Amino acid sequence: MKTIKTIRNLFLCVAALFAVVAVAVPTQYKDGKLIVGSVAKASGSGGPIVLDGMDPICHAAYNENTDQYIAKVVKSVYDQSLMPGNNGKIAILGTGTTPGGCGGDWTSLLTTKFLTQFGTLASGLQPEVQFINSTTDLNAFFSSGITSTPPKMLWIPDDWSRSDEVNSIFTTNAEKIADFVNSGGGLFSSYNPYGWLTALLPSAVFNLGGCNGGPDATADGIADFGLSNSIVAACWHGYFTGNVGTLKVLVDYPYPDPTSTRKAVSIGGGSVSLPSSFTLAISPANPSAGTPLTITATAQTIAGAPQAGVVVSMTVSSGPDAGRNFTATTNSSGIATITVNTSSTGTNVYTATATVNGVVKTVSTTVTWSPAPTTTAAPTTTAAPTTTLTPTTTLAPTTTIAPSTTVAVTTTDVSTTTAPEVAIVAPTTTVHDHSTHSHGPLPATGANAWRLYLMGLCLLCLGSAIYLSRLLVKYKN
Repeated sequence: MKTIKTIRNLFLCVAALFAVVAVAVPTQYKDGKLIVGSVAKASGSGGPIVLDGMDPICHAAYNENTDQYIAKVVKSVYDQSLMPGNNGKIAILGTGTTPGGCGGDWTSLLTTKFLTQFGTLASGLQPEVQFINSTTDLNAFFSSGITSTPPKMLWIPDDWSRSDEVNSIFTTNAEKIADFVNSGGGLFSSYNPYGWLTALLPSAVFNLGGCNGGPDATADGIADFGLSNSIVAACWHGYFTGNVGTLKVLVDYPYPDPTSTRKAVSIGGGSVSLPSSFTLAISPANPSAGTPLTITATAQTIAGAPQAGVVVSMTVSSGPDAGRNFTATTNSSGIATITVNTSSTGTNVYTATATVNGVVKTVSTTVTWSPAPTTTAAPTTTAAPTTTLTPTTTLAPTTTIAPSTTVAVTTTDVSTTTAPEVAIVAPTTTVHDHSTHSHGPLPATGANAWRLYLMGLCLLCLGSAIYLSRLLVKYKN
C-alpha cells in the first residue's frame, strides 16, 4: 500500500509541476515566433541628455582624452534619441568655424575624432551634421525648424567666443529645447552660462569653478552613456547645484579640495524630462495590444500654475494607427486625459497640440505596443484525477485471507492437528506462527483494486504499469 501511494503522489506532483510552469510563464508571439518574457519599449518620459561643466572640445586640442568623451557621448545620445519625424541630423548650435575657440576646425575634428564611433567617414555611417550659427539662422530654427523638420540630436558645444546674444537666444527658447527633449530628442551641451536651464529650473545653478584634476564617472554615467574615468579625466570649469529636477549626476568630483563634498560636473540621463508648459505622460509604460493606455497632457505656466480649459488635439502621426484623432480639455488642475486602445502591434507616435499661454505647443510621445500576452492552458486532464484516487472504502474486504487457508498449517506433523483445534482458532492474526511456516509476502490490503485503477491511469508510464501487472499475477498465484 505504501508503494502504491508513493507512485500516485509522484504522478500528481509531476502533473502539478507542468500546470504551474504553464501558468507562470507568459507566452507571446511575434511574426509567428514564440517570445518568452518579451518587454515592450515605450517613450514619453523624455530623451537622452548630457549637460556638463567641462570644455571637452577645447581640451581635445591639448591631447587630453576629451575627444573620446565627446565621441562616446555623441554616439550614445544619438542612438538613444527617439525624436519622431527627425531628419537624422545632428544640429550643432551657436559655434563658429573654430570649435571651442581653442583652434582646430570642425571638418577635421568631426570626421577623425568626434564621430568615429559611428564608423569611418568612408564607411558612410557618420551622420550628417547641420551647423546653425548666426542669430538669424538660430531664430529661424527655433521658430519652426525644431518642430517642422527636427534633427535627431541637438549639440551646444563649449565655445569661449560665443556671444551673449547667441546665449540669450538659447534662454529665450528654453521651452522649445525642453519640448524637443520631452518628445524624445537627444541633447548634448558643454560649458556655457546655462541661462536656458535656469529658465526651466529656477533653483538650478551653474557655478563657475573647477580644477585640472579628475573628475570621475558615476554609476549613472556609466550605465546611461558608457562613461569611464579615463575619458572624463580632464580640466573642468563649472558644476551644478540646486534643484535640477529629474536630471541625474553623471560625472562628479570633490571640490575645492579632496575632503570637500562631490560636485556635479555633469548631469543628465538616458531618458529624462525638462520642465515645460505642455507635457505628455503615458501609463502603463509598456502597453500590450488590447490594454487601455492613458495619455496625460498637462498645461501650465513655466512656473507651474495650471491652465484650465486648454483644448488638446492629439493625432497618431505615424504607426499602424496613423490618422486616428483624439480631443480632450484640461481641468482645473491643467490636466487632460486621453485613453487609447488598439488591436495593432508596433510603434505609434502620438502628437499633441495645444495653445498654452498664447503659444502653440506641440509635443509627441512614442509608444510601442507589444502583442497581447497569451498563456498556455494548464494540462487539466493529467492534473485532475485526484478525486478518483480516494475510494479507499472499496478496498476493505479483508475476507480475501480466508480462515480455511490461513489455518492450513504446512508443518510435517499434520496428523496431530485435530478438527476441534481448527474450529477453536479464531480468524485473527495471532494464530499465524511465522517462525514455523510462511505464506510468502502478504498482499497489501486492497492492492488488487488499486492496481486495476493505476494500470488505466499510468498509460504514460509503461514501465510502472508492467511492474504493477507482474505483482498482480504473483499475488493471484
